[in-house]
Amino acid sequence: MSKIQGGTNQNMQELLDKLFSPNKVLLCYRCGSSIFGLSENESDKDFTVVIDGYDSCNVVKTDDCDFFTFGRSYFERLKNFDNGCLTYFLCWLDNTLLAKENLVYVDESIKDNLDEFLYIDFKKHFKDWLYRLITYFGIRLENYKDEKSLYHLYRVESLIRHYKETGKFEYYFSKENKELAKDLKTTLDIEKHLPKLKEIFSYLLSIYEGGSAHGS
Repeated sequence: MSKIQGGTNQNMQELLDKLFSPNKVLLCYRCGSSIFGLSENESDKDFTVVIDGYDSCNVVKTDDCDFFTFGRSYFERLKNFDNGCLTYFLCWLDNTLLAKENLVYVDESIKDNLDEFLYIDFKKHFKDWLYRLITYFGIRLENYKDEKSLYHLYRVESLIRHYKETGKFEYYFSKENKELAKDLKTTLDIEKHLPKLKEIFSYLLSIYEGGSAHGS
């Protein structure tokens, strides 16, 4: 396992070995609210981990970390939006857009092919991803009172509007939407944000029903 410059300390390497041995960790990168600039001091630290010798998915928790864990073959299925993969994990695949900037560990066996290992053809799978977002957030809007995760709607709206305007599927989070997401995540005043959240959801639905992958 290779330690990435600027990554976490030796304690993290030891923790990964302890949690996932005898499986080999191929890749570990930060994910969740921290990479989007939305974390709080009390927030759990989230990581995506890909391991060899495993063919499923799991969430491994420690006192202050959540490790979203995928076997290599399951990660490949996620990247192709396999219908057998869990919607919950498919929704957050856009975190791969920031994975290289948030690397913790990468194994020598994939280091030279890391771009390919992380690459997802989001233009090809745009409607697949959009469908999962609609499915996930549709349920949460119906049961919104305790759904802090709704702040992510501000984030995905920014990315999707940017994609529709530029044709480039890349990380983008508008300043306005980031401030709204921070406010919702901090105050949990979902009633205040609900009209805007429903507007965003209707926007996502209209794109999906419109049938086009990109453009106006």
